[in-house]
Amino acid sequence: MNQPSKSRVPSFVGESADKVISIENEAVQPRSNSELISDALAGFVGTISFVIFQLAAFAAWVVINLGKVPGIAPFDPFPYPLLSSITSLEAVLIAAFVLIKQNRMGIIADRRDHLDLQVNLLTERRTTQIIRMLDRLSTRLGVEHPDDAGSREAGTRRRCRTPCGRGAQPPAWGPGPLKTLR
Repeated sequence: MNQPSKSRVPSFVGESADKVISIENEAVQPRSNSELISDALAGFVGTISFVIFQLAAFAAWVVINLGKVPGIAPFDPFPYPLLSSITSLEAVLIAAFVLIKQNRMGIIADRRDHLDLQVNLLTERRTTQIIRMLDRLSTRLGVEHPDDAGSREAGTRRRCRTPCGRGAQPPAWGPGPLKTLR
């Protein structure tokens, strides 16, 4: 029996897999110290540990400023204007860190979507080639096949009219274009 050899695997399969691995590796490696810090902070803010820490800090602040802790003089009397100012600043900074992380994740998602589109276009191209080959084989062997509009359309050659087809300009979003897979 004929066994499939490795040389019969189309090269685009390996290239596609390599590109996916490359994008995933790039996504998990922060590019700068500021991204590393913002990712860590945004990640910590979204945990129950942060909520517990916040509640404990606010409770301690209130208890100290009610004069309930001997040896520590109240420094922020009710209605706690200093606590309100610190909390407002904290909210602004947390929002900024979360937005930075979301922007970075959005860029990664756009790259993945772009790669997914390219892989889908390659798959469609290969599928169309297989349909044509099966059509030629069935014609040569005299096998009847359905003569409907869908079959005819699948067997015809069409040009890709998507903005990411060959020769098209890359999209305006993201840090730069991905190389087109072939």
